[in-house]
Amino acid sequence: MWGDSDRRGTPNYGSTESRYSSLPTAPSPSRGMSTMQQFHQLCDSISSCIFSINNATVLLERGVKQLGTQADNRAFRDRIHATQQSTNNTIKDATSQLRSLSALASSGDKQLKLQSERLRNEFHDVVRRYSNIQKQVATRQKYTMALPSPRASAGSTAGWAGDESQPLIEADESEAQAQKQIIADLDHENAMLMEREERIREIEADVLDCNQIFKDLATMVHDQGGVIDTIASNIENTEYNTSEAVDQLRSASQYQAKARKKICCIAVTVAIGVAIVALVIYFTAK
Repeated sequence: MWGDSDRRGTPNYGSTESRYSSLPTAPSPSRGMSTMQQFHQLCDSISSCIFSINNATVLLERGVKQLGTQADNRAFRDRIHATQQSTNNTIKDATSQLRSLSALASSGDKQLKLQSERLRNEFHDVVRRYSNIQKQVATRQKYTMALPSPRASAGSTAGWAGDESQPLIEADESEAQAQKQIIADLDHENAMLMEREERIREIEADVLDCNQIFKDLATMVHDQGGVIDTIASNIENTEYNTSEAVDQLRSASQYQAKARKKICCIAVTVAIGVAIVALVIYFTAK
C-alpha cells in the first residue's frame, strides 16, 4: 500500500514519478474529428483526472496521520510535496477541459448537457475534498516543523557540559572551545530556521486556491443553464406552434367538409330542378 521506503515503517507516499508523471492533459482534437468524438474524448480525460485527484486525496488522508510521528522524515515530506504539485496541475488541466466540454455541450442536445453537468459536479466534489485535506496537511506540517530541534538542543547541552568538566587551569582553552561550540550551534540553528521558513513557504505554495476554480465552475453552470433555458423556451415555442398548426389543420378540414356538404346539397338541388324541368317538358310535349 505505502511501500517500504523506510525499514522502520515509513510509508511509501506514492511514487510521484510513476503515478503522476503522465497525468491527463487537455486533448488536442484532430481536424477531422467530429464534435461528438471531441466531446467523448474530453469526457474520458476529465474522468481520468477525477480518478487521479481522488487517489491523491486518499494518499494525503493517510499521510496526514503520520506527520509528526516516527514515520515522518524529509523524504516523506518531499513525496507529499510532489503529490500535491502534480495534483494541482491535474486540477488546472481538468478545469480547462471542463471549459472546453461545456462549450461543446452548449451546442449539443440535452443529453450532452446532462453528461457535462454530471462530470462538473463530480469534479467540484473531489476538488473540495482535496482542498480540505490540503489545508489539514499544511497545518500539520507547520505544527510539527515548529517543534524544537533535538539535534541543536543536544549539541548545545554537550557544549556546556564539556565546558564544566574542564579543569580550572585550562579555563581559556575551555572558554574558546565553548565559544566555538556555541557558534556552531547558532549556525546550525540558523540553518534550521532558514530551512523551516523555506519549507513553510513551500507548504503554503502547495495549497491550491480553489476559489477561482469554483467560480469558473459556477460560470459554466450559469452559461449552460442559460443555454438550457433557451432550448426549453424553443421547445415550448415549437410545441405551441405545432399545436397551433394542428388546430389550423383541424379547422381547414372542418371547412373543407362543410364546403363538400354544401356542394353536394347544391348538386342535389340542381339535379332535382333539372329532373322537374325535364318532366314538365315531357308531359307538355304529349
